[in-house]
Amino acid sequence: MKKLCVGFLAVVLAFSFTSCSTNESDLEIPQENLLKKAKLKRDASGAYSVEYVVADNTVSDLRTGLTSLTNEFHLSKVGFDTKDQYREDLTLNDNTLRIGFFDNETGKSVKWTIEDENITFAKGNSTNFLKTYVLATNTDGTIQLDFEVNDNIITEFVYNEDLAIHEVHLRKGTSTNKVFSRSLTIPDTGMLKLDFVNHKLLGKGTSEYVTKIPKIVYQLD
Repeated sequence: MKKLCVGFLAVVLAFSFTSCSTNESDLEIPQENLLKKAKLKRDASGAYSVEYVVADNTVSDLRTGLTSLTNEFHLSKVGFDTKDQYREDLTLNDNTLRIGFFDNETGKSVKWTIEDENITFAKGNSTNFLKTYVLATNTDGTIQLDFEVNDNIITEFVYNEDLAIHEVHLRKGTSTNKVFSRSLTIPDTGMLKLDFVNHKLLGKGTSEYVTKIPKIVYQLD
């Protein structure tokens, strides 16, 4: 009888260890992020669009936040094949554009907030020096900035440590370079800020004033 009891106890303990080991193994498997890539674009006409890639078997449901007027892309896992690439044209609302990607599996979110002038209302005549820009997520966790300026615009990159903002300073001047590219590191706070700073002269005088348009905030939650 003692041998039977000892044998039974050994089987129970072995099963318990196996179960615990299996559960621990399951917990160690990270959940897959449903949003793989995202790219924000503004073309020369001032029109905005977003392109993004999702994981396999993922659907995207676009909604509009009633209070924040955020373009909300809710991503969910499903049991059937889906397309993995999406594109949406977006419009500014009171010179502001808000975009949010919400992962229903991990609970994580990615948000963009853009402040810009509406070139459409300005009849296509932008008063700023920036022509186009693209912000895209990289696989290494950085943000890729590519942009083009108008003719004869001097461009300078500055990191404002006091405000923790990446600044692109633009001013009239002799320059042959029009296309630029930078890789931006997201701070530990999960918030990346980018301002295009336009330096202008008042009338025909030498007094200078600046406008910060567009202003972009990228936030990981």
